[in-house]
Amino acid sequence: MLNRIIRKYPISSRIKIRRGLATVVTSAIILSAVSIMGIMMLVWSQTSIAEQKAEMNDVFNTQMNKIREDLIYENIWFATPAGIMTENHLNVTVANIGILGLNVTSIQVTNVTGTNNTSFTDYYTNGGIVKSTSLSFNATYPWQSADELDVLIFTNRGNQFITQVVAP
Repeated sequence: MLNRIIRKYPISSRIKIRRGLATVVTSAIILSAVSIMGIMMLVWSQTSIAEQKAEMNDVFNTQMNKIREDLIYENIWFATPAGIMTENHLNVTVANIGILGLNVTSIQVTNVTGTNNTSFTDYYTNGGIVKSTSLSFNATYPWQSADELDVLIFTNRGNQFITQVVAP
């Protein structure tokens, strides 16, 4: 009976050693997995923050450029058909008084008198104006005497500049 008791201890002590070794190995695997996941999360968050920072910087610069854009109407001439022009038209001269260059993309002329609210839009592809310079555009519009017109200029950055004139 004593022999049986002695044999039980060495067998059970081997199992305890294996259990202890398995616990250490399992703990090492879990620690390394957690470390790898932590590093991956850190890299992902840094990438995400960098992308958001770049996007916010882009939006900020776009909005600041939009604010810095400024345009004034220097003169609007009403012209009758002459030469190659077959209809009445407007010659609109604008000056860039902002601190950035700008691109005029279209001019919209709207008749606001009475019930005849007609509107025409002329589009431009080469309407660039350097700062502190002016540029003239021809806008075709069949104006009549005493028409009140809204002249609206759109820029490439989405700004709108409006003035009101009365045809002679």
